[in-house]
Amino acid sequence: MAGTSRASGNELDLVRQHFRDPSSDVEVGPGWWSLVAECHRAVVAEFPEYELLAVKQKWGVLAFQAFPRPWKPGGNWTSAEYARLGSLADAFADRSGTVCERCGDGGSQRESRRIHLVLCDRCETQVPEHGRI
Repeated sequence: MAGTSRASGNELDLVRQHFRDPSSDVEVGPGWWSLVAECHRAVVAEFPEYELLAVKQKWGVLAFQAFPRPWKPGGNWTSAEYARLGSLADAFADRSGTVCERCGDGGSQRESRRIHLVLCDRCETQVPEHGRI
């Protein structure tokens, strides 16, 4: 992989520890695993106890959906904290728009399938119509 380096299993395990639902998992292709790990490090630096709801591809970009802390009735974070976490996640969503989700090389948005994907030219020819990475 010439592009982004892959995240280790240990790095993704650290991400998984923050899921609200322990049966949840990181649902993006291996080309984005390092982006997920970087996003986790950025979020945990400011919100060590953040609660992760989902890590997935949505409309062709990385969706890192989280709360600053575990949710409680009535909320337990400020709107500024929530906005800050959102801006951190948005920065990685923006970056993912130029990284092939399959291999991590440079890619672009592909709309030739039922779902939008970011793929490089090589992977574009290898990902089937259903879009499973």
